[in-house]
Amino acid sequence: MTRLIVNADDMGFSLGVNAGVIEAYKRGIVTSCSIMATMPGFEDAIEKLKDNKGLGTGVHLTLSSYEPLLKGHKTIVDKNGKFYKYVTEEIAKNFDEEEILKEFTAQIEKVLSSGIKITHFDSHHHVHQLPQLKGVMQKLVDKYKLPIRGGINYKLENAVVIPVLDSFYKEGVSIDYFKKNIDKFKELGTSDLMTHPAWVDDVLLNSTSYAIDRIKEYEVLTSEKVLKILKENNIELISYGEL
Repeated sequence: MTRLIVNADDMGFSLGVNAGVIEAYKRGIVTSCSIMATMPGFEDAIEKLKDNKGLGTGVHLTLSSYEPLLKGHKTIVDKNGKFYKYVTEEIAKNFDEEEILKEFTAQIEKVLSSGIKITHFDSHHHVHQLPQLKGVMQKLVDKYKLPIRGGINYKLENAVVIPVLDSFYKEGVSIDYFKKNIDKFKELGTSDLMTHPAWVDDVLLNSTSYAIDRIKEYEVLTSEKVLKILKENNIELISYGEL
């Protein structure tokens, strides 16, 4: 059996992102999303998710957008108390593991306290894949016992790690993408297709270079042609909660 989780990242980033994700779920093939607890669209995202309970929701752990939930961090923020815009292995070498663990736990607990049932973990800019975060992610998996998006450069014990396809991005966004990757879907058995559908607003435009492209993602993900391709090839669409 071939199962595909179509996960929309960045829920909570902005009102436009939230609207695009929800409509890509209601009108398209999106089955799952991951929410950012640190972003200005968080409360709106929670309201929308409560009205769309069939959409699986994970936590999009972040160390590289906006600012942390907790104050007083010394190593994971810049001189202004904001997250670094992008976290590389070199930058992460200077991060204190306990600070990361406390911040990630606060992000997870904020989602849980909002009444949302969490289905999995992934992260903004793939930060959880960095080897420096192995200890943190092992502790989170042990505590919450939830699946995690793959692509990680280390081994976790007693973890359900789902392979990720991160090539549906920029020039890779097209209806033909699904035709070209049928064999890959089948080879993996169960996989997470990372997507970023959105309706563009000022917050998105002023926060990331990957903004206008998200409209194209939305259009492809809501195309009846894509759904037909998946059905013809017996690809079952599921969320992390159905693993």
